[in-house]
Amino acid sequence: MESGQNNDGSVSKAPLRAAVTIGAHFVVDVFSFIGVALLPMLAVMLDIRPEQKALLLALGSVCSGVVQPIVAWASDRFDSRAFGTVGFVVAVLCIGNLGMARDFTELAILYSIGAMGIGAFHPPAAATVGRMGQLSGRRSMYVAVFFLAGMIGGVVGNVFTPQFVEWMTPDAVAIENGANAKDGLLAIRWFIPIGLIAALVLAMAIHKSGHRHHAAHEHQDGWDKRERFWRWFAVWVLYASNVLRFTTNMALMYLFTEWASQYVLARNGTESMTDQLGIEASQVNGTLQASMQVGMGGAGLTLGFILAARFEKAVFVILPMFGAVCIAMIPRLTAMDPEIGRWMVMGASVLSGVGFGAAIPVSMSLSQRLLPHRTSLVSGLMLGGAWSLSFLGPLGAEVVQNGLGSKSHVPGFVMWIVERLPDSMQSGLIDGMGIDAAFMGTAVVLAIAGFVTILLPHKLIVRSAD
Repeated sequence: MESGQNNDGSVSKAPLRAAVTIGAHFVVDVFSFIGVALLPMLAVMLDIRPEQKALLLALGSVCSGVVQPIVAWASDRFDSRAFGTVGFVVAVLCIGNLGMARDFTELAILYSIGAMGIGAFHPPAAATVGRMGQLSGRRSMYVAVFFLAGMIGGVVGNVFTPQFVEWMTPDAVAIENGANAKDGLLAIRWFIPIGLIAALVLAMAIHKSGHRHHAAHEHQDGWDKRERFWRWFAVWVLYASNVLRFTTNMALMYLFTEWASQYVLARNGTESMTDQLGIEASQVNGTLQASMQVGMGGAGLTLGFILAARFEKAVFVILPMFGAVCIAMIPRLTAMDPEIGRWMVMGASVLSGVGFGAAIPVSMSLSQRLLPHRTSLVSGLMLGGAWSLSFLGPLGAEVVQNGLGSKSHVPGFVMWIVERLPDSMQSGLIDGMGIDAAFMGTAVVLAIAGFVTILLPHKLIVRSAD
């Protein structure tokens, strides 16, 4: 048995430690989607504009993403998982208190710090599960289950939270007559004890075990310059593709919040939102966000169990093309009968999740195989490092939808560039092209993510699995 076994404890404990970490991932991702699910309702209650919605989502991705490579480096450097548990606790406390926010600024502060905590959890947790899977001879399977747990947590957070807020509002029916839904938002603090208990169990289960693959440093010492180049090249290609995948995910998170609000207004034959309609829009939005998680998690788990290394490159190329087609169909589905269209859009949301999300756990497992002496680092790159740039998704989608003309503070150099574009492009960027164009632009981004992975060295991918 390799030398790393002594540091990790007996191999027999690996499944238990992996299971605890996977369970913690479920809990933390419930918290990570509370703010997203409730965004239509928060927008009504705090008078948040569309560009502020996009900015809030962007802040979440930046804060969650930037912290992950830092935590990943520290975890590898000190061979510790404590950073992930601390982040877990911070996330639980901040997200659980979102109902305390009195305006957009306070909401943004709580949401951003909570996102940093969520980000800090992921690299050590992903490396832990990968390491436990390696000891059990099932790395890809363990990582896929870890990914699925997060997706299920996202589904629960998206679907259950708006319903829970409505249940906890003293008289939900009376909201239409001016009752305050704030009490329902404050009730999400009941989630905090559950999160803290999960963090304690996580700490007890894994903090005494290291996660380094101790034979990996000796293994990589045997690589020549060419081998090192191609392994790092493949990791950076995976990273670039994941940036585009997460950007697609974030753009859709924003667009579905907008689509849900427009759908509710159209179905009720009104042009202004109320608190009650805000709750209804959050429920519709929650089901759409959850549908993406179902596609990501279900397909990701399937690939983790059945995907052979020789087919990994094909998956990276083909699935984004498929997802791009599904996203591009959403404007046509929206034009259908509203009740039928809603369910069709939900189906497209599931399939879009397959397109941009199913291969993410494969990218994590593959990058760990390519650089086994940097498992936390590459896990941080594939998750947070990529997620940190995905803030461009909601910001870009909002600009395509509403244009720059509605913004009060646009940098002068941006307008200087816009004014020198062809008239048709200039008009679209200033006045906006609508939500349908934003969906189409998002589809193009996902298609590019597939094209990028054509550069992956197929033979190296297969060889790294041996």
